[in-house]
Amino acid sequence: MRLKLWSGLSTIIILLALLLAMPMLSACGGEEEPAPAPAPSPEPEPAPAVAEFDVVKDAVADYLADKAGNMPASDLHMMVAEGDAPYIVSLRSAADYAKGHIPGAVNIGFGELATLPMDEEILVYCYTGQSASFGAAVLGVMGYDVMNLLHGMSSWSDDPAVFIARFDPATGQGDFNVETAANAGGTYGLPDIENTASGDVAAIVKAAAATVSPKYITATDLNMKIAEGEEMTIISVRSAENYAAGHVPGAINIGLAALVDNLAKINPDAPVYVYCYTGHSAAQAVAVLQMLGYDAYSLKFGMCGWSADPVANAGKCFNPDSAAGYATES
Repeated sequence: MRLKLWSGLSTIIILLALLLAMPMLSACGGEEEPAPAPAPSPEPEPAPAVAEFDVVKDAVADYLADKAGNMPASDLHMMVAEGDAPYIVSLRSAADYAKGHIPGAVNIGFGELATLPMDEEILVYCYTGQSASFGAAVLGVMGYDVMNLLHGMSSWSDDPAVFIARFDPATGQGDFNVETAANAGGTYGLPDIENTASGDVAAIVKAAAATVSPKYITATDLNMKIAEGEEMTIISVRSAENYAAGHVPGAINIGLAALVDNLAKINPDAPVYVYCYTGHSAAQAVAVLQMLGYDAYSLKFGMCGWSADPVANAGKCFNPDSAAGYATES
């Protein structure tokens, strides 16, 4: 009886052992199970689209923090005499360049600014200093070390056959109304610019710079547009003190250094007219506004062209009697 019991237990133990061993025998004796397929790699995130406006705005802000200055003719004359002159660039016409130019100056067209050497200190000049101020801003935003000749050839030469055109208060000043009440301006969206398919920052800035051209409005024409109630933005980039003393009716006051921070006050769907004292700073403002997609114009000769009142124009107008008689070459 005891023998049968042990025999039965042995049989059960053997059967259990066989059952436990079967998976191991199957795994060892059969084919290996295929390895699991690797998980698919995640799709790469698409590169964020480059907003040209933001790229240009950053470049403009960097430039306006240390913008091109205006060199008096006396300083440039001394540098030329001492053989320490910068790379001098005339932006006047080829015909007027041939009549007489600052010694050592090269002559190029406005559209050729980007061809100038990056490793030179550059001084640009024109007839009155205004178009060259456009050029100085364009070069500065592209990273050039640049200066503008204050009042241009008008300050260098007293020969009318050489300076060709200049501001003359006897004939070039208006007598238009000014106001002293401040204007707040509106609130607008920002432009969207698309000048290039490139995503490269330098290429984007260069493409925006290529859209700039010196554009002006006379005091007479601006006064007429104001009288007709044309939709527009007028900006004074003069000091707050001079703005309060008298400004073009409807103008808002935005300093040149603060321009980028106040773009929302400028209507991107209407013309923008900018003025300063003589036209130099306004031309720089207009150049960068054009780069940002605005239809901007500089008031010819600034507040000096608008009003003969020294309280309004702050007494900063060009005096033809101050023109030097420095030598030119042809």
